[in-house]
Amino acid sequence: MENPENPTTTIKEETKTTTINTTTNNNNSNSNNNNNNNNDNDNLKKTEVDSNEQPKPKGSNINNNLKSTVGVLDNVKDDQSWLSDLKLHTFDHMIDISRTICTKCEKKRKYFCYDCCLPLGDPENSPKLKLPLNVDVIHHPTELISKSTAIHSKVIAYEDVKFIEFPEEIPDYNLDETILLYPSEDSCFVKDIDFSNIKKVLFVESQWHNARKILKHPKLQGIKCVKIDMQKTMFWRHQRHGDSYLATIEAIYYFFKEFHLSQNNNQYNGEYDNLLFYYTFFYNLIQTTYKQQNRDFIRKDNYIQ
Repeated sequence: MENPENPTTTIKEETKTTTINTTTNNNNSNSNNNNNNNNDNDNLKKTEVDSNEQPKPKGSNINNNLKSTVGVLDNVKDDQSWLSDLKLHTFDHMIDISRTICTKCEKKRKYFCYDCCLPLGDPENSPKLKLPLNVDVIHHPTELISKSTAIHSKVIAYEDVKFIEFPEEIPDYNLDETILLYPSEDSCFVKDIDFSNIKKVLFVESQWHNARKILKHPKLQGIKCVKIDMQKTMFWRHQRHGDSYLATIEAIYYFFKEFHLSQNNNQYNGEYDNLLFYYTFFYNLIQTTYKQQNRDFIRKDNYIQ
């Protein structure tokens, strides 16, 4: 689940992935919080036990801790966060998915294969999106792909999202057709951009200390930077930069929502909500698990509602 913060790009710090603050901090970027957590789709590690208390799971497999999968669907109905207002594909088929062998790489995964970016279970039951712009996610090699929420976008919009490995795979971009989601000093808000010639948007996926290296790559110089409006993250991983630092998939979602608004007289009817399909499912999975076990969520104050 991470994999998972913006003036608008995700860039992570040493052990924490931080997604950029949307409008104010020009040093930030869209990346995932890298707390030493287990696979986003599978795990939330166990914390040490306080002397006379039951152990609080900091990250044992969250699915193993789940006492009733039905509870996830119940939590979806009762959830009071803004995620409950999203127009999402049904989660019904997710409840019965167990760890499965990916038919392509033959590795055992749950919900989707983060190496092949393919949904598991019955692919026909999984949401699919067609994006109006192509997406390149520039991925730093030290960033664990299993911890990337940006992977969700590839699983859901497979044909329109591409992961580019830094530095060797960065292509020669057409400067007139490409924008980069990053709050540089001269970045413009999405709503102020002329998209008539734009065909591709870039997102940065790296730890904080590697962000500058990516942005200084010769082939990224001259690309117009854009930023999204300030938003508050719902991401479950702790990071010290504040709630305006989004998970990568949140930044991708907000970008396409703002893009749609700018192109459709400020009208939006959930067209890109399914970008947050897996993100919202994992959010409800965490909420359900900790409620059922009557445990505190030590990673983020007051996170369990």
